[in-house]
Amino acid sequence: MKHFLSVLFFGSIILLLTSCGQSREKMLSRISEMDKTMMEKHPIDTAKVSELIGAYQAFAHKYPKDTLAPEFLYKAAGLSMSFNRSMQALEIYRAIRVDYASWRKAPECLFMQAFIFENNIRDLEKASQIYHEFLAKYPNHDLADDAQNAIKYLGKPLDDVIRDFEAMNKQGDTLKSAGK
Repeated sequence: MKHFLSVLFFGSIILLLTSCGQSREKMLSRISEMDKTMMEKHPIDTAKVSELIGAYQAFAHKYPKDTLAPEFLYKAAGLSMSFNRSMQALEIYRAIRVDYASWRKAPECLFMQAFIFENNIRDLEKASQIYHEFLAKYPNHDLADDAQNAIKYLGKPLDDVIRDFEAMNKQGDTLKSAGK
């Protein structure tokens, strides 16, 4: 694990340094090619995933005011999540919220932080804290109901959650039948 983290760290540094001399267009072309190549190969090469995440981050670092910067960081966070790199995803989501607080997907980044703490890291106290922060900042967001449900079921066994949903569905069916 330590070796993997070292390779990931040094690979990101090398990507960052080699990208410094590249133009925006070259970086975009390289990212596009890496993205395309990665999607064509099965199984997906985790080293290529690391390179693509690094390329997304390098672009955002070099062109922080570019409208693609938060988009690329969001993609990097999503890739990190998909490949069980929870801590990396948390850091990227946090960076988006700090550096691009008014970006349209900043609320989702906060929600995803809570989701990671709940489901991947299993720190339910931290998850609850962030879900509550989400609801305080974005009470009318599309994910507000999801955050409320997450808080309601935080730490409950899956069997209990399923029973609650079945009971709600049964109650809804009963109300529909009564209305006919």
